[in-house]
Amino acid sequence: MKTLITATAFTVIAVAAPVLQAQVRVVESQPLGNNQSANSGDAQGASNMQAELFYQFQALQQEVLELRGLVEEQAHEIQRLKQQRMDDYLDLDRRIGELSRSGGGNPGASLGSGSSGESGETGDRVSETQMYRDAYQLLRDREIEQSIEAFNAYLDAYPQGNFAGNSHYWLGEIYLLNEDLDAAQEWFEKLLREFPDDRKRADAQYKLGRVYHQQGDEQRAQQLLQDVASGTSDAARLARQYLQDNFQ
Repeated sequence: MKTLITATAFTVIAVAAPVLQAQVRVVESQPLGNNQSANSGDAQGASNMQAELFYQFQALQQEVLELRGLVEEQAHEIQRLKQQRMDDYLDLDRRIGELSRSGGGNPGASLGSGSSGESGETGDRVSETQMYRDAYQLLRDREIEQSIEAFNAYLDAYPQGNFAGNSHYWLGEIYLLNEDLDAAQEWFEKLLREFPDDRKRADAQYKLGRVYHQQGDEQRAQQLLQDVASGTSDAARLARQYLQDNFQ
């Protein structure tokens, strides 16, 4: 009997041993599995972060390229405006020179010297001529602020004088060159409204068209420039060129 019990005990131990060992292995192996999962999670997180950083880097690169393109575009526009302003100064010089050669720079020349009773100037006419001549000379001397004051003084004294149209035009030119577009618009529009038959009409229309364009009113600018371009004057030629450069 004792032998049977002993044998049975050995049998139970023999059968239970593998089970206990398996349980021990399961318990011992559990922390290792947790470490592997943690390592795998860390690796996945690092991978996601790298992907996000790479995406942000690409986005920044694209933004830099766009900003660089914008800067280049603005630099080109600034250069174009500088060239346009230089062209304006050259055009002003040319017009002043033409007026000087034709007698426009010496307004009194077209009114007579006073030696003939038929063409003699009254004291008032001499004063008017002198006021315009002085204002015009200030413009030729590039005394811009003083010329503005002098042209305004002439117009205050002679609002419908012989040189009122010219005075409106030169004031518009001065303000356009100074990039005061609202003031330039006011003087050119006033010339066209109050002196519709003035010889400066076409020139004023051309410059007013440019003012509208620079103000962003492309519809009015194009319409006015096309009206001027249909003529045969120098202003018409300039208007055609401006339309070609800016509305094609």
